Amino acid sequence: MFSKLAGLFVICYLLFLGSFRMYYWLYPKYFVSGESMNPTYWEQEVVQVKAHHKPKRFDVVVLHPPDAPTELYLKRVIGLPGERIDYKEGQLFVDGKFVADQFASTTEDFDWNDSSDQAIPKGYYFVLGDNRIISKDSRIFGLVSEKQILGIVQEGNTKK
Repeated sequence: MFSKLAGLFVICYLLFLGSFRMYYWLYPKYFVSGESMNPTYWEQEVVQVKAHHKPKRFDVVVLHPPDAPTELYLKRVIGLPGERIDYKEGQLFVDGKFVADQFASTTEDFDWNDSSDQAIPKGYYFVLGDNRIISKDSRIFGLVSEKQILGIVQEGNTKK
């Protein structure tokens, strides 16, 4: 009788431990480093990834940048596959149509035709930091592939 209870206890413990580890593997937490996402996220703030599916416009993602594959960046998705992105006079245009972007007023002019004669390829995204003046993002390192995106950040974290 005791050995059956002990065996059941061990199985329950392993199931609990496995589910606990699985949760943190599926929904990891990261510390914000740097000021490129101010004022949305602050230095040393903890963010949690909530999803591993294809991001939508304005989702914040954790990614490995193309020019530094061992580093982790936090950036906002602006351009989706098949689109052309332009910033003119503090406004965002997607395929020539105005799209409201709360950080556009601090974004320097950017003309997609200056960097490419084709739209964003399938499986790639154009990302920017919210602190556009200092952010190292797709304007510098180029497009980010879907494989470089680790997940979408859960919004609504507490700010300092």
